[in-house]
Amino acid sequence: MTETTPTSAATPTIAVAFPGDPRHPTTWSGTPSGVVRGLEASGAAVRSLRAEPHPAVDALAMHALSFARLHRADRSGGVVAAIKSSRRSARLSPELGRLQTVAARHRLSALGRVDGIVQIGTGYALAPDAPLATFEDMTVAQVLEAPYPAWKGLPASAVQARIDAQRRAYERADACCTTTGWVADSIVRDYGIPRAKVHVVGVGRNRETTDVADRDWSVPRFLFVGVEWERKNGDGVLRAFARLRAEIPEARLDLVGRHPAVDDLEHVTGHGVLALNDPEQQKQLAALNARATVFVMPSHQEASALAYTEAGAGGLPSIGSRVGGSAELIGDGGLVVDPSDDDALLDAMRTLSDPATARRLGALARAQAEKYTWNAVGGRLLRALAPAGVAADDLPAFL
Repeated sequence: MTETTPTSAATPTIAVAFPGDPRHPTTWSGTPSGVVRGLEASGAAVRSLRAEPHPAVDALAMHALSFARLHRADRSGGVVAAIKSSRRSARLSPELGRLQTVAARHRLSALGRVDGIVQIGTGYALAPDAPLATFEDMTVAQVLEAPYPAWKGLPASAVQARIDAQRRAYERADACCTTTGWVADSIVRDYGIPRAKVHVVGVGRNRETTDVADRDWSVPRFLFVGVEWERKNGDGVLRAFARLRAEIPEARLDLVGRHPAVDDLEHVTGHGVLALNDPEQQKQLAALNARATVFVMPSHQEASALAYTEAGAGGLPSIGSRVGGSAELIGDGGLVVDPSDDDALLDAMRTLSDPATARRLGALARAQAEKYTWNAVGGRLLRALAPAGVAADDLPAFL
């Protein structure tokens, strides 16, 4: 896709920065591309800003940083798992952030004049002349509370460097935008940023799931979608489902993602990873949504998964996690549980196995999902940025 250019005096030119291609549909689960689409739908001309060094420099840095952190990696899963863990930790390192900063600032200067910048992520730093808004689904302080495994490979000095860099990014920004109020609270509480500067803009949907008018609610059919099986608590779902079938033998479970082999499990069907940028695989996922009655993903670590809003758009109630900000996305359209509590998960699955309850919460989920579109996010970002030369009345009022 070619970069858009201004078409009128009221058209703000906004740069969207991310350590990767902001327009690619699979970059960071499609969130940057959703932001781009939302800004364009809200009347902005968008320019991509790739905050990453040259591929050769990036590869060399990743090799060196991974090797340096290999001794800290968890080796319980074997050498291959340890190497992967060290690479994930290297991707989070402040050293790589400094390389991204140099690249991002160089490319920003080459873009020419822009009216505003949306900086996705705060591992790198920009020094713009235009208004800047950060956009994140989680702070480093919240990551450390979870904790995410990759962060265990970072030394304390590196973790503190990332916290300090994030604080500076928030202080430098004109607006700190977040996916949920959970993140907004952390920015104020943990980083000392004034509440008036923090804006909850929400998330969008990368799949427009069709609500099925004649959905069969009579047989409970659960759908799990999660590439990261362990983090998304796939094992917990399998354990709870096995117990549920002792009570409701006709129940079904479909699994999408990097799940283990399930051929020997009755009424459990594995479909593997269904790629976001593969139209045929997305048709397959749409068909699974159409015959499901409940979406279930009670993650151990979760910020604000788009999967809940996508399920809700199709009229599916969700069983999600109390961890993170996902409960805000689910709202009244489902139930949230402690991901470490198998009994609570079983109770939620039992509750939503009732056809009338699932249908009722599915309707509420559909209404809840209307709040979460990338067009709405784009409008909220523009209003938070208040680009120079653009009157507030010229911006869409989505709030």
